[in-house]
Amino acid sequence: MAIQEVINSAEGQCKQHRADHSFRVMYLARKIFSAELERAPEEIRQKPDVFVEVLDWAAVLHDREMTTGEQYDFTHGKKAAERVDDIIGAAVDSDGKELIKFLCIFHVPDDSEITGLNEIQSWLLRVFKDADALDRVRFDNSYTLGENYLRFEIAKTLIPKARELWERTRQGFDLPKAAFDAVFGNRVE
Repeated sequence: MAIQEVINSAEGQCKQHRADHSFRVMYLARKIFSAELERAPEEIRQKPDVFVEVLDWAAVLHDREMTTGEQYDFTHGKKAAERVDDIIGAAVDSDGKELIKFLCIFHVPDDSEITGLNEIQSWLLRVFKDADALDRVRFDNSYTLGENYLRFEIAKTLIPKARELWERTRQGFDLPKAAFDAVFGNRVE
């Protein structure tokens, strides 16, 4: 994967969901993924790079279409999924794009509303939702992080890291590359 393609695609319409949010989610998803990999479904353990790429793309696209307003935009995940083919093009195969679309759509509903997932979908969605939830440390309102909703124990141990990432990147960035560099320290871990 060319990380530059991912970086260039990270931008959103909503001020709380700009490139810095995307890259914090990417960073945290990679941390959870690595820590939980030995307990992942066999196919994920066999091809971890493929699934990290899926998580990376989902991180930069999942909130890209969110609009601002008085009420929460419950359709933004579906709208993001509708843009996956146009934005990613040939950078990811069709199976990968389907998983990215899936993560974009299903990061929005409550877990209790999601049924019928296969083992891979379930595991990736838990990783992704925990990473996205960890970035709620930036809110001090009704959207704040609820530690008891985190799905993986490792995610709970990442709360201090999530706060540190927020403190380090809270000023916002005009360019996605600057946000990426601030979160990852000029390197992908």
